[in-house]
Amino acid sequence: MPSPMPDQAGIAQSVGRRLELDDLPELATLAQTAEVMGLSVSQVRRLIQSRRLEHVLVGLRPFVPKSAIPRFIAENTVQPCRDETPAPASAFSKNGVASTSAGPKAAAAGSAARARHIANKLKSSLQSSCASAPAQVARVIPLKSS
Repeated sequence: MPSPMPDQAGIAQSVGRRLELDDLPELATLAQTAEVMGLSVSQVRRLIQSRRLEHVLVGLRPFVPKSAIPRFIAENTVQPCRDETPAPASAFSKNGVASTSAGPKAAAAGSAARARHIANKLKSSLQSSCASAPAQVARVIPLKSS
């Protein structure tokens, strides 16, 4: 009996290189998709079940279209935040070109320092007012037992 032909993943593994997107057939198995994306098969299965990764059902078996992988990556790529934020052009600037500021860090540091200063003032005023006021004894009301 002739041996079954290896799929693309088997060919890439036998050659000793990692399976890449260009090696995939138009409809890739979950194992092939997982290898290309660097995920486990169960992670790919969860992406399919949560409808985050496009798939095609052939009978009951899910396959991932080759074009769905780069689309998934593009749609789920998180862009990094920049530390600098563009400051609006000032009415007083001569050239009217927007400049960049250091961002919210300086303003946040100033706000935090002001908040600490106010909190310390409140704490000190509360401590001094408590010390000068005579302590009041709470009155206990006895309960009638039945």
